[in-house]
Amino acid sequence: MNKLHKASLFFLILSLTLVSGCWDNSEVNEIAVELGWGIDKAPNKGVKISAQAIIPAGIGGGQNGKNGGGKDKPFFVVSGEGMNTLDAVQQMQTKLSRLVFRGHRRVIVIGESMARQGVKDVFDTYTRDPNLKLRTDIFIVMGGTANEFLKTSYPLENIAALGVLGEYDQIGTPVEMGLLNFLHAATSEGVSPAVPAVAIGMDSKTENQPNRNTSSNPEGFRIIGTAVFNKDLKLVGFLNMEEGRAIRWVTGDLNKLTVPATIPDEGNVSMVLFKLHSNIQPTVQNGKLKFLVTLTANGVIRENNTRLDLTRTTNISLVQNVLDKHIEETVSRTISKVQEEYGTDIFGFSDTIKRKNLALWRSLKNDWEKEFREAEVSVKANITVRRIGVTGPALQLKPDEVRK
Repeated sequence: MNKLHKASLFFLILSLTLVSGCWDNSEVNEIAVELGWGIDKAPNKGVKISAQAIIPAGIGGGQNGKNGGGKDKPFFVVSGEGMNTLDAVQQMQTKLSRLVFRGHRRVIVIGESMARQGVKDVFDTYTRDPNLKLRTDIFIVMGGTANEFLKTSYPLENIAALGVLGEYDQIGTPVEMGLLNFLHAATSEGVSPAVPAVAIGMDSKTENQPNRNTSSNPEGFRIIGTAVFNKDLKLVGFLNMEEGRAIRWVTGDLNKLTVPATIPDEGNVSMVLFKLHSNIQPTVQNGKLKFLVTLTANGVIRENNTRLDLTRTTNISLVQNVLDKHIEETVSRTISKVQEEYGTDIFGFSDTIKRKNLALWRSLKNDWEKEFREAEVSVKANITVRRIGVTGPALQLKPDEVRK
């Protein structure tokens, strides 16, 4: 064996010796792995921290009834209170036989009361500790606490905290970017954070009303909308699901979307959109700040409850025009609502000005909230139908009922 091979073998053995059996300087059987993390308000302006930790014997793929929907949950929730996060974690640690390991955290949930009080003073440790993942998602618990949320079981997942990630992915939003986006907005001169909101329980009469009575231990939870923060990192209000999707399309954080629309005197259609893009163009005209938001996407028609034969170009153009108008109205209405009710730039308009006209931004940044409220925003949508499915008109129609 030559010297090069001997040296390589030596360093390989040395590296295996250093990492074997150790995980973050702790033995695997000496740590409590947590995937969900909760932040709530505590008395005297303190903080209550909750962790949803794995029970190793309970992760048997649903064996012996140990799954998210069974009585024997494969996780448990432990909490502690303190003047800050680490003080609360230290108090929590006195209830555990193992060291809490936060390196595999996937979800951070914040109770509504804590979010309204403000979270500026509790986020330092989440960026300072090198063992914590920045690729983590944040959710606000509308009408409830983070501790209640983490204790809720979820029928389709062994670890309940992972269920909300799946729901978030299903509505077409990239996951594991929430904390990074939140921190980016928090450190930006003009942008304010917008965070998805969840509600405990799967049943609700209206989209914006959570089940506020959790004493009956409801099962599951649901994405209910978007929580809007101001520059002080305080929750100022909520938007519904349709408005939340509009925001994510404008900010470029939407991968897919199903859009239903009514065709006048005909019926309705639904289209699945993909390749969604957004372009924001700021201008100043006669001293007035203006933005043109251009939204583009390709789509596939998945439902046609009209008399239209969609193999005809004129009918496709009709559908595209109706969808364009519907999207323009929805997004314009959402932007106006945020401007008038909250006055916080959750769309990234300020960053767009900064990138395209730094001199203009410097003249606006000291009074950006006022400028944002008064800005004139126009929305232009351009949807392209790429596929119509396997039929032109609906098959249940008679030939004389089809509009060519």
